[in-house]
Formats: sequence, structure tokens, C-alpha cells
Amino acid sequence: MTVRDFRIAALLFAGAMCPWLAALAQPELEGIWGIDPSLFRQYANAQYTDEGQRRVDAYNPSTDDPSYLCIPSGLGRAWDEPDTNVEIDQMEDRVIIRYEMFDLVRTVMLDQSGHPLEFEPSTVNIDGEPMPTMGHSIGWYEDDELVIETVGYAPGYITTLLRYIPQSEALRSIERVYRDDEDRLVVDIRYVDPVILAAPLESRNRYLRSDFGMTVYGCIPDHPGGEG
Repeated sequence: MTVRDFRIAALLFAGAMCPWLAALAQPELEGIWGIDPSLFRQYANAQYTDEGQRRVDAYNPSTDDPSYLCIPSGLGRAWDEPDTNVEIDQMEDRVIIRYEMFDLVRTVMLDQSGHPLEFEPSTVNIDGEPMPTMGHSIGWYEDDELVIETVGYAPGYITTLLRYIPQSEALRSIERVYRDDEDRLVVDIRYVDPVILAAPLESRNRYLRSDFGMTVYGCIPDHPGGEG
């Protein structure tokens, strides 16, 4: 075999092995996960713009939380929910994240070079209704992490649990999802919103493998301020 033949054979072998090598590089995140009570809802102090502070001051927890209508207020709200599970399924071209809260199904495409000009929410509920407050997500792998970029958010609140952090249509988030050395799932999120936030906001949640399967949440809308 000549040197040229050897190089060609090596290139053909490498090409044939690419899917296998890519699979090896993909972190194993699949499974059903439940909140680790020793570390969750870890948010840095939010620094607000004048508009952001105005929206915080105007927020009425008795009437303004979209959760009353079985709508997640935002991405953080879905990850923050206690006493519920999250399930992750990894496929060749997408990652499916199911949040037990509100029976949400989030599809993160991995084969996209960017976001579309017309945003379609990546998250739907059990009835297939889109959830615009969760934005449009695309993802990719970096070493042992799944990285998810989300834009195209509808106005809402990043979270409404213990704090009320507004979000505007200008919000962009980057999630880094990985397993630590103790086989716990860690989700670090960085939020950038020039309308609401004077500086990026960081959050972290951690999850343990759950002994329980996913159940139907079966949210029933409640109309705040109404009777009954």
C-alpha cells in the first residue's frame, strides 16, 4: 500500500467512524430526574433596569402569575418546580425534555445552524398548545455538556417561585446541562435581557435520579380574582 493509499484508507475509516465518535462525545443525560433539595432555585441577585424595576414593583402575585392559567411563567419556573420530575430523552437530531409541571414537552433541535426568522415555541402542553413564555430553543453539545440557546420569548416572568423576575421579548438564555461527579444533573442558566436586566442573571438547579416515573400533572386553570 502506498502512502497515498494509506491516507485515503485512513480518511475513509475516520468518516465511517464519525457517527460512533459523535455518540461517544455525547454526554449521557437521559433519565428521570427529581430536584435535589440540598441545591435548587439558586439565583444571583437580579440587577434591574428602570423598566425592569417598574415591572417588579407592579407585579401582583395574587393575579399576575401565568401559572394560574396552567402556563409556565418562564423557563426558570419550569426548572424550579419542587416535588415534580423532569425526563430527558436524547435522539440523534433532538433532545426531548418533559417537565411534569403542567405536562410540558420541550423539543430542542440539535441540527440547526440558527433560529428561524419566525419563532415557534419549542414547548407545548399535553394538549399540544404552544407555550410562548418558554421561547424557541436550539441546542448542541460541548464536551460533556448540552448547551441550549433560547430566544423568542413572550413577555412573562423567568420564575415566580419565591421571587418575581420579569422577562421581555428581548430575553436570551443559555442553559448548560451536565452530570457532575456524583451522577447528579446540574442545570446552569445565564439570562440576558437588556430591557429588564442591567446585568446577566445566573441560576443553578441540581437534580437526583428519581425512583418514580412521570405522572400526569393535570393542571386545572384557576382565574385569579374570580369567585369560586
